[in-house]
Amino acid sequence: MSLLPHSRFCTDDLPELDREAAWHEDISIIFDHGRPPVEDRTPFHACFDVYHFGHSALGELRASSGHYVRTKRKIAIDGMDSIMLQLFLEGGVQFGVGQRTTYADAGDIVLFDLAQPVDNINRKFHNISLLWPREAIEATVPNIGRWHGRTLPRENPTVSLLRKHMLASCDLAPRFSQAQGQRIEQATLVLAGAALAESALVPEHLETPTMRDLLTCHIKNHIRKHLGDPNLSPERIALHFGISRRQLYQLLESVGGIARYQMHLRLQRCMADLQSQHNAHLQISEIAYRWGFRNLTTFNRNFRQAFGMTASDVRNCRNQTSTLKGLAANFLVNGQREGLAEHQQWFKSLGA
Repeated sequence: MSLLPHSRFCTDDLPELDREAAWHEDISIIFDHGRPPVEDRTPFHACFDVYHFGHSALGELRASSGHYVRTKRKIAIDGMDSIMLQLFLEGGVQFGVGQRTTYADAGDIVLFDLAQPVDNINRKFHNISLLWPREAIEATVPNIGRWHGRTLPRENPTVSLLRKHMLASCDLAPRFSQAQGQRIEQATLVLAGAALAESALVPEHLETPTMRDLLTCHIKNHIRKHLGDPNLSPERIALHFGISRRQLYQLLESVGGIARYQMHLRLQRCMADLQSQHNAHLQISEIAYRWGFRNLTTFNRNFRQAFGMTASDVRNCRNQTSTLKGLAANFLVNGQREGLAEHQQWFKSLGA
């Protein structure tokens, strides 16, 4: 019986001066990390156990206080399009989303849309995190990004059931086979969807999912699937779904409109290809054309505007970045270097 793939990162066996840098490198796949503004003289500590269920990842983390940030620039560069549910067992978090600052304590479940900015200060904490690709969970909860930075209401019995399910799944994960894990993650997705759908958290922001929401979700998935087609025009998309162009524009207004949405996705795919060693043999123009750009000048202008650097700059920095990551990985000992690469690859694949 093949058990669930498991990866573990822990700073306990590292020299005290190297611990924070090693954790910074490990968690950088999702967050930029630093110590919180409030002075904290305790030695740094982080232990992170992650299980890969197939389409999702479940992680248990114990760590010292920290400042965790996802900026617009980081979001644009890493292209992660994932949803994360965090159940806090100890400690808590102060998180800033736009102009709003809210708080969560032990027992709360918080939802983060990793395609939106995050600025969190976590007190010494212990939590369980579930990471899903947006496409998987949005089919159950359309427009799930509306929940970004919000806690699920404790008084909702479905939320309480989800909390117990996350605890049990984390406890039993070492014993699950891969086949069992895939069945469990489907149950988790249904339960999470039920908890979100039945929670009247902030009615003025979160209306009940409708056919409009479902149609928007299907349109987004269609665009992702055909992103490399340079003829993917609003007219063709509207025709495919049997709606007018005006209706299409209205449905995608929440993501800045269809043109902006397509451009954002295409630039993310180009950035990922430029950073990948597997595509080192491709010309920049080939990568641009692969993802639907017809004009290299247009691509270059939009790429620089989005990322603050040219595609050539990204190419030139790739080898330097690989070298720096290799040096940081040398902080890890006793086989942990392999674990670092492994679960970072999981997170990246879930967020693609």
